[in-house]
Amino acid sequence: MATADVLKVVAGAPDAERFQCIANDQLFLIPMPTEACNFRCTYCYEDFRYRRMEPWVVEAMKRFVSLRAPALRLLEINWFGGEPLLASDVVEDVSQHVQRLQRQYPEMRSRCMMTTNAYLLSTERLRRLLDVGVREYQIAFDGPREWHDRKRVRANGGGTFDRVWGNLLATRDVDEPFRILVRLHVDRENHAALPKFIHEFAARFGTDSRYELFIRTLSCLGGPNDASLPVFAPAEGQQAVRGLSQLATSLGIPHVTIEQHTPVCYAARGNSYVVRANGRLNKCTVALEDPANQVGMLRPDGRLDVAAPRMQPWMRGFWSGDRAELECPMRGLCETGSG
Repeated sequence: MATADVLKVVAGAPDAERFQCIANDQLFLIPMPTEACNFRCTYCYEDFRYRRMEPWVVEAMKRFVSLRAPALRLLEINWFGGEPLLASDVVEDVSQHVQRLQRQYPEMRSRCMMTTNAYLLSTERLRRLLDVGVREYQIAFDGPREWHDRKRVRANGGGTFDRVWGNLLATRDVDEPFRILVRLHVDRENHAALPKFIHEFAARFGTDSRYELFIRTLSCLGGPNDASLPVFAPAEGQQAVRGLSQLATSLGIPHVTIEQHTPVCYAARGNSYVVRANGRLNKCTVALEDPANQVGMLRPDGRLDVAAPRMQPWMRGFWSGDRAELECPMRGLCETGSG
């Protein structure tokens, strides 16, 4: 694929404005307010190294956004972890700062999201987050209780399904606009049980446009249990996802699959950074400690020290025209191959 054709693919995406991946008037940040987690999922690849974002990093990130705001048309912040709700005060602090900047610079559109395990997502906390502009959430399930509780385990070994499902059900009572993307992992062990989950999801959320399913296969992402994970071979996984997608369609559930996502990974964007709890800048949320995934530091004054030679390999798909390098630039760069 030629570079011009790649750019046409990006421009033709459903949210074309979002996928202008090298535009200076757009900024995509993935802050990790904590790298601690209250879960120990069997497929997790993180080492929970930094317990909480250091205060100077919080202030530096706010300064960085302030410096960029006058020239921005879009600021997107996607809170990640660890489990970001273990540091919800950091999320609220920075999000309130973004709201103030948006009032000061009304031409800057902001979009705030969060990837959370939802164990701590009470309705009270959801309302607080909505008040500061965090309106989109991604929550993962591994099927109905009997399968979910085998894989998404609390740090103390207990199950998590009842609490997370209960919190998700309770969000229906919050009469405000938000979006929750329920990520459903498919693997060799649980795929036969997933129709049960999808039917239950349809019964509980099918008529509410705020909820959507994201059906995708489980992946090996560099965790200590990768060798024993029951992942599908690619062709088998695609077939399993296709069958579940057809079921969701028949039940009228809004849903997406990995094939429907943007052809350009966030890590390939020149205007996207993961902000670690210690101020380090990464490109990808996987292989966090791989040297190739460490591209710079956030300075206390709010400026970035970014090493161009480390950034360029992540953006190589724009020069090579290789669709695979755009979809997952981590391939060939880090020890962990792909998500």
